[in-house]
This record gives sequence, structure tokens and C-alpha cells, in this order.
Amino acid sequence: MLSMFDKLFGKKTHGDSNANKNYIYSSSSKLTPQEAQAYWVKMAQKLIVGAINSVDHTAERVFILVSFNENDSTIDIFFQMDGQLRMWNDLDNQTHKNIISNSLISQAPNLVKHVNCLYDSVDITRLAYSQIQYEFESKAWYLHDISEDSAEAYLDKNPAFLKWFDDVSNTIDSIPLDGKQKITWGPFKPEY
Repeated sequence: MLSMFDKLFGKKTHGDSNANKNYIYSSSSKLTPQEAQAYWVKMAQKLIVGAINSVDHTAERVFILVSFNENDSTIDIFFQMDGQLRMWNDLDNQTHKNIISNSLISQAPNLVKHVNCLYDSVDITRLAYSQIQYEFESKAWYLHDISEDSAEAYLDKNPAFLKWFDDVSNTIDSIPLDGKQKITWGPFKPEY
């Protein structure tokens, strides 16, 4: 049986027992840099779908950080629910936590390897981090990529992620749920 992640990201194959290993693009595909970036955008959108589905559409907003470090690839998620920010692993519903852990968080190495391979194949600077925001009411979503050659690529992920969480916590009350407005990216995109 395919996980939610495999259903979202895997290439559709019929009767192929290796369905989990088949992707729409591979490192041997001849893509343009724009196509590689567009493919990452589609994968980011699918991460949002997976996150929203994993909590049965009960989140008001979703915030995702992907670390593209192949030695420590991670997907970190927090949600706004009933006006409060909650880390995915602090949710009350154990079923939601299990789905997130098994279908999204555990898939970080596969996602990172795939995106890094795509970017390498078209000679684009790899991503260090990517942040995704989604607002359920307006269906607006925002993507912020941090390439390996940016100053923010050298941030220590855990403290930076927690700072982003705190920064979002301090701003969500001033932004309406249907505001179609980006919320802070925290230390990953400092405002000068």
C-alpha cells in the first residue's frame, strides 16, 4: 500500500511493484532550470495538500520548513488551529500525528534527494531551506526558497525554526485569516 506521500509524489503506474521508486522526472531527464524549479513548486503544493489532509482540513494556516541538507533532511510543520499555533507533534489528535509522521515527516530524505537531483541535473544552486505558508480560508499559499549560496543558508535550523514559530506567533493576531497576506519568514528572510 502506498503512503500518502507516495500517492502525491510518485509517478502513476499500473501494476508496477516498483511504483514507489518511479518518479515523473529522474536525473537523466533533460529538464530546463525553469522546469526543475516548477517541479519543486508542484512538490511544495503537494506538501501543503498532504499537511491539510493529514489534519482533516482543521487547520487555519499551515507553516512548513524543509531542510535540504542530505545528511539531516527534515520537514518541520506547525499549524494554526483555533487561533493557536501548534507544532505537529503537539497536536491532540494521535491519528493526525501518526499520519503526519508516517506520510510527510518520514519522507524528507526522499523529497530532498529528489529535489537535489533535479537541481543538480540542470546546474541550479541547491536549496538549503524552503518555507511554505498556506492559509485555508483564502487558499493563498506562499513559497520562500533559500539557496545554498545565501547568508540564511548557514542558519542553525532548529533555533531558526523555533524563532520563525515565535515570530509567526507574534504576528498572526494582526493578520485576518482571509487576508491573503504573507506572514513573516522569521530569520530565514530578515527585513532590513
